Amino acid sequence: MPMPAMFAGMLPQTKMVLVAIATLAAVTGCFIELLKRQLISWVDKQPWRSRMIPLQRGMMHNFGYSESATSDEKVVVDCYCFLIAICSHHLVVSLALTPVAVLGWDSAGSAGQFLFYAGAVSDVAYSAYDSVQTTLRTFLPVSFKCLGVQLPTKYFIVIVCLHHTLSMLLTVPMILYYPAMRALHVLMWSMLSAAGVGYLLGCYKFTLDTQDSRHEFLQYKAIVLVQFLMIWLVRGYVWLGQATSAMMVFYRLGDTSFLFLGSAGFVLMTLFNVLMVIDSTTAAVKWLPMQMHKRGQDTKLACHETQKLPLRESVSERKDLPAMVHAAGLRRVHGARVAFATQ
Repeated sequence: MPMPAMFAGMLPQTKMVLVAIATLAAVTGCFIELLKRQLISWVDKQPWRSRMIPLQRGMMHNFGYSESATSDEKVVVDCYCFLIAICSHHLVVSLALTPVAVLGWDSAGSAGQFLFYAGAVSDVAYSAYDSVQTTLRTFLPVSFKCLGVQLPTKYFIVIVCLHHTLSMLLTVPMILYYPAMRALHVLMWSMLSAAGVGYLLGCYKFTLDTQDSRHEFLQYKAIVLVQFLMIWLVRGYVWLGQATSAMMVFYRLGDTSFLFLGSAGFVLMTLFNVLMVIDSTTAAVKWLPMQMHKRGQDTKLACHETQKLPLRESVSERKDLPAMVHAAGLRRVHGARVAFATQ
């Protein structure tokens, strides 16, 4: 079938998918905002909240947040809970993609294929919702203050321009024209699964007491290692291999439209993946060789030592107590004799 005729034949399906995306974007936005509010109420009651704040604040600085913006703890908690909400969404979507990713397009059957379509459209819907709310909060913060604090331009560039653009520009055409492509299944499932698991582990990591609990300190290091390996595997090896495979398919078929679009998306997503790899590598270099140092360890030792010395002195004094009492008695007797003699 000629390409223009194929595009014309797919137009009704494209409209239907776009309507579904718009509807799901609104539903997804409401769900995430409601879930975020519940999470904020829960986090504010947790004993580890004070430990999480500085770590989450540091991560926000990496995405371009200013120190003045993160000085308000409510802003930090809001971002932390938003991250939990979207990662939970990623995990749910990845579950819908699992049958096709594991079994393949044909073996998954009609039920698995339907779940794949639903998961892919849900992922695009989230990207659409987040792109809109991020854009409004970045460039029109006063008018849309109800959505949250103003977002930095760097955050907008990384999340919207580098990440969400790929999802919105490529996923819809791919599920319409190349739904059976193996590279598409592997990439979508691995990226969403890794993002959901990796960042949820990161949120849990920020709650750990790394100064007073050796067990939690080792947990922290283990999570850093898992995140490091996962990001290098998925955003390095899997991404480069499967994305290249997809573009080779476009090239062999002479599909210049998808080849051009895929190349643009490949560059954008590769830049985003490089940032993620650098971040995970930096964390691994910092944390994996680190030794545990308990808070106030030297002070506690000094106090302990100062308490032992008087204890030793009191014991020795008790050993000499009979002699001391005898000497005092002799002095009193001698004094009495002198007093009697003078009378």
